[in-house]
Amino acid sequence: MCKLLILFAKAPEPGAVKTRLTPMLSKVEAAKLQEAFIKDLLDTTKQLATTDSVQCAIACAPEIEHPFFQACGEEYDLRFILQKGNDLGERMHNAFLWGFEKGFEKIVIIGCDSPTLPLDFIRQAFEKLSSTDLVLGPGLDGGYYLIGIQKRGNANKKNLPLFFASLAWGTESVLTKTLKILNQQKYDYKLLPFWYDIDHPADLFLLKEHLKHLRNQQESLPQATIKMLNALSINENANT
Repeated sequence: MCKLLILFAKAPEPGAVKTRLTPMLSKVEAAKLQEAFIKDLLDTTKQLATTDSVQCAIACAPEIEHPFFQACGEEYDLRFILQKGNDLGERMHNAFLWGFEKGFEKIVIIGCDSPTLPLDFIRQAFEKLSSTDLVLGPGLDGGYYLIGIQKRGNANKKNLPLFFASLAWGTESVLTKTLKILNQQKYDYKLLPFWYDIDHPADLFLLKEHLKHLRNQQESLPQATIKMLNALSINENANT
């Protein structure tokens, strides 16, 4: 396999994940929602191994040995990477380097905040990397839900994109500034369709409405997420 998909994920520990969904959700509920998102994304992407010859991996934080990640390893065919770096950019940069050093030629990274992310978007990302250096999946929040890079020669710190070290990650300007830097560097890139993350209370209501639409269209559904949402008592008046 020359293609690698990396899911960036924090272990679902109460108080450490989905903190912007509290206090609407309790810390325990937020952690369980994170767990559901990860499980659904693993269920969605597992077929890539057989249909698209894609190796899947989890970039773990804070440690690979966390019981949740070990349980995922027993259920799915996964590689494990430890997230290393002071911010998201440095951690992604190191994950790309790790993958290229392992011999992969096309690497796509996604987060675990988009449980409804269409599998076709990931397939499109790998397809686009056959004719471009880099692909981005722009998010409605001003960031991006996916980034993919094709190996250029001997991949190292010098020939990977330089924007990893120069952005204020988690802000609404990440995508705009990334595109500006890529254009300045004359980096060839392509964009995927827009999609959304679940970071804030308002996003949960968007997710619930979207799931209703998917159900009506008889689309495949993120079952763990649906089960968790059904167990939550969400008051829309608390939405901020």
